[in-house]
Amino acid sequence: MDELILRAIIAAVLISINAAVAGSLTVFRRASFLVAGSAHSALAGVAAALFLNSIGFGVHYFIFAMIAAVFSAYLTARAARRGDVNTGIAAAFSLSMAVAVIFISMTRNSAANAWQFLFGDILLLTQEDFVILAVSTVLIVITVSFLYYKFLFISFDPLGAEAAGINVYFYDFVLIALISASVVTALKAVGAILVFSIFVAPSSAARILGKSTGSVYTITFVIALVSLYAGIATSYYLTLPSGAVAAALASTVYFAVAWKS
Repeated sequence: MDELILRAIIAAVLISINAAVAGSLTVFRRASFLVAGSAHSALAGVAAALFLNSIGFGVHYFIFAMIAAVFSAYLTARAARRGDVNTGIAAAFSLSMAVAVIFISMTRNSAANAWQFLFGDILLLTQEDFVILAVSTVLIVITVSFLYYKFLFISFDPLGAEAAGINVYFYDFVLIALISASVVTALKAVGAILVFSIFVAPSSAARILGKSTGSVYTITFVIALVSLYAGIATSYYLTLPSGAVAAALASTVYFAVAWKS
């Protein structure tokens, strides 16, 4: 089997794990827009890295994307403490897009590089991208497993969690930062625009179909994986963009489930 295809097949499993963990927690937290905000915040970091590389500085996009996403998570968590979390996400989203556009406009030959991060391509992941995805997925799953019940508590009953002595602000920031980090790991494979469909649509459909929190994770993983595999197969045989096909399929599944329920 071709090395690129094999790498894409394994990467799809890792991205589906991220979608199951981060997407489900995002839906439980009732902050679905957070995925889009995180992706576009990461795009601002990528744009800054592309600009620095264009003027001679050798920097890695992932570090800048992660810094930008975590900083956006901090702003969002601060805003959520004083009001609606979605308002904070929207403000961070707008700020990030403005920064991204400024850096891209200052970068020479920016269109091709920016396009890769806007729409992604799981078939073009390098060995280095694959290692980043694998290591990040392991770290995120381990961290979430240690803090899982606290995340559920503050998501479903923040007032009760605060009354129980849990530092809701701190754990909310950690939760948002982990979701942001998870989104960043899938950015180059799926793209800043389409990652929303892969992370939120499957978990939203699973939230309707699932009978328990455990079943929501399982259903989310299956929908995301089938969508990504369909995208890879379609791209291989019909030369269509894999990310777009996967996002379209995942979104269609959500609408079908929502309309039927």
